Amino acid sequence: MIPHLVYCDDLVEQAIITLSAKLIGADSHSLHHVVLTGGHTGRLITGRLADVAKSLPEPVWSRTHFWWGDERIVASESPDRNDRGIKVSLGKYFIESNIHRVRSNDACHTVEESADEYGRALLTFGAGGRPPRFTLVFAGVGPDGHIASLFPNRPELDSRSVAVAVHDSPKPPPERVTLSLPTLNNSNCTVLLIGGETKREALNRIMAPAGVIATTPARGLEAAELYALTDLLVTV
Repeated sequence: MIPHLVYCDDLVEQAIITLSAKLIGADSHSLHHVVLTGGHTGRLITGRLADVAKSLPEPVWSRTHFWWGDERIVASESPDRNDRGIKVSLGKYFIESNIHRVRSNDACHTVEESADEYGRALLTFGAGGRPPRFTLVFAGVGPDGHIASLFPNRPELDSRSVAVAVHDSPKPPPERVTLSLPTLNNSNCTVLLIGGETKREALNRIMAPAGVIATTPARGLEAAELYALTDLLVTV
């Protein structure tokens, strides 16, 4: 699915505006599930979540749950963790029960155990053996076109599990847990984050009229609304 392009100078600011807009008018009696992303831009977005909380009615914020599209299986206090710092960033808006982390390698025996537990946690909020419908998914895109920890030409791309264990990741650290494409695609709105010159080739491949998911995993994303935030010009 080819996303709608949104050009912006500040991807983080636009991401925060988008998340706030999706939640401000939300039903205060329903649960809202948001998928966060890692990497530099993802962590900056996480660092701004208190701004989102300030903009929302308290009943909506109290029913908003956060997940991560993937996580590095390292020690719980490692700076490599995508969930690092969220409690400090949210401050008084932090609600422990609404923050859903992947278990670290000092809290689980295997990566598979961590992936299975994360998948089961999602299923408790869904119905019919499926995870909940996401209000918004943020997906950072790598220079190779990967999203979450779904890398090109890897078996995880074909998984139908809710969450998948990753070994020997082509990008360190080697062990990770990632949501699968079917899980990520259960989304009302998905926002790809594609900023910086190193992402130009990936953006062009994502926006091309034809392409292969195996070599550009981001092309496998689908949603009721699919956008790509970028500061680059497409040249295809």
